[in-house]
Amino acid sequence: MSAPEHASHKHGPGRYVAVWAALLVFTALTVGLGRIHLAGGWSIVIAMVIATVKASLVVLFFMHMKEHGGASRLVLATTLVFVALLMGLVLLDNATRFPLANPPTEATLPLMPPGPDATLPAAVPARAAH
Repeated sequence: MSAPEHASHKHGPGRYVAVWAALLVFTALTVGLGRIHLAGGWSIVIAMVIATVKASLVVLFFMHMKEHGGASRLVLATTLVFVALLMGLVLLDNATRFPLANPPTEATLPLMPPGPDATLPAAVPARAAH
């Protein structure tokens, strides 16, 4: 019996350790990014880029997509297209559905309560002079 074709692609543990170390570094970057605030929504953009890189490393090396071809790559590409489509539609829906939750850059509404502030003590009326 001949050995299967994929058995000839033996990889040592060094490759997996290097990918694991890279995943740890990107995880530390994600945690560090979560502790700081970047203006303009850049935090979510950077976090999504880091998550994409991490997912790519897992798919390419731990799931052996780098060695596979044909139908496996077609399924992966189709999945990525649908994930991007669904994420894009959710973001578009959020941007158009809740206008007060996503205000423009300039302040349009004053942040004041609609009535008297219940937390402040009521003003004591002055005594009438006799």
